[in-house]
Amino acid sequence: MSTTFFHDADIALETIEEGRVTRKIRAHGGSLMMVEVMFKDGAIGYEHRHVHEQVCYCLSGEFEFTIEGEKTRLTAGDSVYVPSSVLHGAVCLKEGRLLDIFTPQREDFLKK
Repeated sequence: MSTTFFHDADIALETIEEGRVTRKIRAHGGSLMMVEVMFKDGAIGYEHRHVHEQVCYCLSGEFEFTIEGEKTRLTAGDSVYVPSSVLHGAVCLKEGRLLDIFTPQREDFLKK
């Protein structure tokens, strides 16, 4: 696989939670990483924190995001910024997809 071009057909679909959450690690390199996460209705991205800065773009569906206790709904076209080490999570209200961008790369994702 190229370290510059990432074709969908070459990217493995990873199961995060059987029947509820899957992801594809899209383009990554240097200090950036892009990850597409697919959620079924009711799936939960449990609250967590990490040292990475994160931008999340809602591609489709509807999600309730919580960042440090503040809640909001995201639908297609909405986005959110998550600073380093801030507690955050999401609940999928309507089946959808999120596009997450991390810096630095999530080495823990790449080791799987």
